[in-house]
Amino acid sequence: MGSQSLAVLFGIAALLAPMAAGQTGPAQQEPRYDPGSSVNFSATVTDIREVPKGSPLNGLHLTVIDTDKDATVEVYVAPVAFLKELQVSYAKGDRLQITGSRVKFGSGTIVLVREVRRDADTAYFRDERGKPYWSGGPT
Repeated sequence: MGSQSLAVLFGIAALLAPMAAGQTGPAQQEPRYDPGSSVNFSATVTDIREVPKGSPLNGLHLTVIDTDKDATVEVYVAPVAFLKELQVSYAKGDRLQITGSRVKFGSGTIVLVREVRRDADTAYFRDERGKPYWSGGPT
C-alpha cells in the first residue's frame, strides 16, 4: 500500500472514530426561550416526569392536554430543586393556566414555562424575556 493510500485510510479512520464511540453528532442543545412565540392556554396535567441532571432540560416536565385545542403538549417547568425551594408541586388531574414559549426541541416542540396559575396561586419561573429565576443574578 502506498503512502498516499495509507494517509487516506488514516484520515477516514479519524473521521469514523467518533461514530464508533457513539458520538454521531453534536450534543442536543437546550432550546432558548423566545418571547415572540409566547403562548397562554388552559391545561389539565396527564403525566409528570423528572428528567435527570446532565440531560437537556433536566427537571420537571408535564404532559398536559390543552383544553382549548384538545391537544397534548409537553411542558418544561423548572429544575426540581427550584420547585422544592418554592414549595410548588403538581399532580395528575391539576387544572392549570400556563404561560410560556413554544419552541422546537428534538423532533418536536415543547413549552418553556414562564408562569403557571392554579386556582388563585401563581408560580413564576422566568421573567418576561425568559430568563429563568433559578439561574440567579439580575434579570
